[in-house]
Amino acid sequence: MMRAGFALLAVPLLVSCGGSSEQSAPPPTTVSAITSVTPAPRASAPAATPSRAVSPRPTAPTATPRQVDLARLVVRSATFTRRSPRDWDRQRVGAFDVERFVSKLSGTPQEDRQLLARTGFVRGYVSIRMSSDDRRLAVYLYRFRSHEGAVTLQNRFWGQYEHGDTFTVRGISRTWTDSGLTKKSSPTRFTAGANVNFVVGNVLAQVTVTESSQTIDGLRPDTRLAAAISNLQQDLLKAAG
Repeated sequence: MMRAGFALLAVPLLVSCGGSSEQSAPPPTTVSAITSVTPAPRASAPAATPSRAVSPRPTAPTATPRQVDLARLVVRSATFTRRSPRDWDRQRVGAFDVERFVSKLSGTPQEDRQLLARTGFVRGYVSIRMSSDDRRLAVYLYRFRSHEGAVTLQNRFWGQYEHGDTFTVRGISRTWTDSGLTKKSSPTRFTAGANVNFVVGNVLAQVTVTESSQTIDGLRPDTRLAAAISNLQQDLLKAAG
């Protein structure tokens, strides 16, 4: 599974998760009306981010999204409107079951096959969209038979990798967050990423915003945008309940 792990470079991060201009894009006419729900007002107090050293106890389940097509429950961002031109991305987008997940999406297929079976995984969906300036938004949705299964997989997936800096997402309880910079050689390329994981009912959602550059100058994880899109994603899942 290509999950976030932004711990390779230790650099100061300017983290802010206040308001954002990000809004959900108008849904196409073929999409269910649930995608145009106006987000409900949120509490002003920030939701605490669990410590990476201790697995928090599952909270009381929220409303469970109805058994609708997961593709209709993916957030539509006004910033990320283009399909990815990358072959790697195009081969991975769309619906997946256990077999497709372990063959296309997993970095630890044997372990993940057992995890998905043990947690009652039903089906999932991957969306990858690009912005006009080539930033990348990846949204993974996993549906389970129960809320407990979604929380268990969230814990186990998160524990498979080391992580970078955490940040707060207002309005979503029990989020696991991760941000930082990674470096790839041949040719040299830096990537800044911000990742948010949370559970709504029986669905685990993973939202990741990344930006890449040949130079590290001015490159920072966009935690504000990742938080704003995660709130919109939560609204869609709750509206489907």
